[in-house]
Amino acid sequence: MPSEERAELRGTTLDGRWALGACIGVGGTGVVFEATRLRDGHPCVVKTLRPVYAYNRDLCRRLRREAEVARRVSHPAVVPAIGEGTLDDGSPYVVLERIHGEGLHRLLRRTGTLPEDEVAAIALRVLDVLQHAHAAGYVHRDVKPEHIVLEALPDGTLGFHLLDFGVCAAESAPQGERERERGRVFGTPSYVSPEQASGNPDVDGRADLFGLGIVLFEAVAGRLPFSGSNVTALLRRIIREDAPRLENVSEASAATDAIVARLLGRAREDRYANARAAARALRTLCADRAEVEARLVERLSRAEERTDELPTRVELTAA
Repeated sequence: MPSEERAELRGTTLDGRWALGACIGVGGTGVVFEATRLRDGHPCVVKTLRPVYAYNRDLCRRLRREAEVARRVSHPAVVPAIGEGTLDDGSPYVVLERIHGEGLHRLLRRTGTLPEDEVAAIALRVLDVLQHAHAAGYVHRDVKPEHIVLEALPDGTLGFHLLDFGVCAAESAPQGERERERGRVFGTPSYVSPEQASGNPDVDGRADLFGLGIVLFEAVAGRLPFSGSNVTALLRRIIREDAPRLENVSEASAATDAIVARLLGRAREDRYANARAAARALRTLCADRAEVEARLVERLSRAEERTDELPTRVELTAA
């Protein structure tokens, strides 16, 4: 059933440039529409805030920041922002490329787990994006399988995108915004770091390394390292408990177990210092990266269940 959120925008044209079609996603704070660039028929998506949040200055700033990240982080795996503007109520909208591929969460739903070298190859792609984002002053804060998109490209190579910087932390954020974040959890509860789980807004790139460690644990073991009867219990465990060792819940090699354990260090100081250092360790698990990525391409090409076009996700806050 179509959402009635922002229903007045369906079939309209924004700023004489973007023709809006159907609503294709509604999240906690945002609404996303399929759209077309009028001058050349180029497909795209338009992200807006739900009307109830149209006058929330922090959320307006966050939506604009997603376009800012796309401009400032020069990396092909960051979804390009091709336009932005303001709606009649004064709230912003952002226009993004519409991308193709299969989310890692769907791939894992089909396969259960993945071989360690394939997991390492995916992680190396993620780390390459994170390295560029961190250098530009942004911490993603929501690294999870739904935001990792893989594609078998026509030339036989592996396509990749890391989605949704909508809850990213930014060095450029005003101090008042950071103080208003204190005590709130930004990110998806099952994938947040202990410092995020405790509501600390002063995070650095090592928070993303923790989130990636959870993704690797899940992809190898077929389960998450932390669980709880509710969100509060889950966050409490992430804050207070060490992650289980991968070798105790799967047939992972000692090398993979050691790398994932370091990514999941409860204290920031126990993790790799940065994305580059983590990538250096993971390369040891993926000696012939081209061959491993070719296997991933074959796996994607054989997919019986495939999401060909993905709207950029709309959640700006979680938990």
